[in-house]
Amino acid sequence: MAPRRKRNRSCKQQKQLNRENDWELIRKKKRSCKQQKQLNEENYGELIRKRNGSRKQWKQHSEENDGELISVDWTELPPIIFQVIFERLPLIDCISVSDVCKSWRSVFIQDPFSWERHGFPSLFMSNQKDKNKRTCISMIEKRAWEMELPEAHGKYCWGSFHDWLILVKDLECFYLEISLFNPFTRSKIDLPGAWNFYHKMVLSELPSSQKCICMLVHGQSGELAFCVPGAQSWHQYKLVDEPFEDAVFCNGSFYVLSNNYNIWQIDASNVFATISRHDASPVAADSEIKNLFHEVNIAQRHTNDGVLKYLVESCGEVLLVCRFFSTKPDAVLETENFEVYVLDVGQMSWEKINNLGDRVLYLGKCCSRSFSSRELGVNMSNSIYFSNDHVAPWWNEWDSKHLIGISSRLGLKNTDRKDWGIFNLGKEYNGNFCFRGNRDSWAPIWFTAPLWWYCTKFALN
Repeated sequence: MAPRRKRNRSCKQQKQLNRENDWELIRKKKRSCKQQKQLNEENYGELIRKRNGSRKQWKQHSEENDGELISVDWTELPPIIFQVIFERLPLIDCISVSDVCKSWRSVFIQDPFSWERHGFPSLFMSNQKDKNKRTCISMIEKRAWEMELPEAHGKYCWGSFHDWLILVKDLECFYLEISLFNPFTRSKIDLPGAWNFYHKMVLSELPSSQKCICMLVHGQSGELAFCVPGAQSWHQYKLVDEPFEDAVFCNGSFYVLSNNYNIWQIDASNVFATISRHDASPVAADSEIKNLFHEVNIAQRHTNDGVLKYLVESCGEVLLVCRFFSTKPDAVLETENFEVYVLDVGQMSWEKINNLGDRVLYLGKCCSRSFSSRELGVNMSNSIYFSNDHVAPWWNEWDSKHLIGISSRLGLKNTDRKDWGIFNLGKEYNGNFCFRGNRDSWAPIWFTAPLWWYCTKFALN
């Protein structure tokens, strides 16, 4: 019995000891929790005090240096930063940035990149040959200005190539005095005189380039004439007996459009080499100029009555734009519709396109251009801007006295014409996209005002 009582007593003692140990653990745990909570509160309070102190210090620092923060001189940005900014901005935004201050404008004007970019599409108004000032209109900003051009007094503007104007003086003996003039740099290049039977001039490059070739397109027969700036004469080149509709330069070749939609392709490098060898003997050069004739397929060959055809270079492609006029007797001469085709060089066919995408076209008898609406920074993609080009493509401004005869042959007696407008390609209904003008007013010329000049012209006051 004695050992059993001892064992029971030992178990009771162990249980009591365990209970005491458990309570001790609980008390320690509670005490530890209280201490931790107190410690956390102390630490949190310290953090709050530190944060408040930091805020006070920052506020005090800001108040002390408030003048310095406001007077940061942004005009001292390195020019390379401006160049990066301008390269990524549309043209219209470049104007806005350059308007911030005079120093920014100065950096922009001196930036070589701004000289290389395309300028703003603008209109050079006609019927002003006897003035020293010519009216110009920016189509982007809808801004008009007077350009001082005493060099153009007594001369007609025949066309343009970027910011170069083609000036013509009619000598009234079926002969023309021709020059290339840059109204922004005042550079001038005299070309050989020519008979006034030519209705258009096409340039391969800027006249300041040593590889520039000028090509004249005859208005009555399939004859071309070539020269380079500084040459003494034109090299005449007879292709066919029928007149050409239009011509354009693209990817190293001249493309000439016949009245039945076929193409003559002439390699510019061959022309340059030929006329460089035979500048003193134009006749000898004719046989050496090589050409390719392409019979181009098209789904529908429209008759030439009431259709004006334009060739436009756009993103390395040749576009054919057909402009359709109403030809009802006694009706107002009005543009009714446009169709656009792209030349498929592989298949030699005109493929109709219903959407120009990002592109916007500026059509003119003497010069047509294609721009990227994204590059310009305006919402006018998939559009065609047109003015009062006459149905007969071979007439020029100095032949305007013959327009009455043209109107009579077309049966048009009304002196009004709806000939200005913006056409959105692919729309089922364009609304009233033509605006009334005067038949006696000759079509203006499209040209591009360079960005650097535009900023200088309209500088901050």
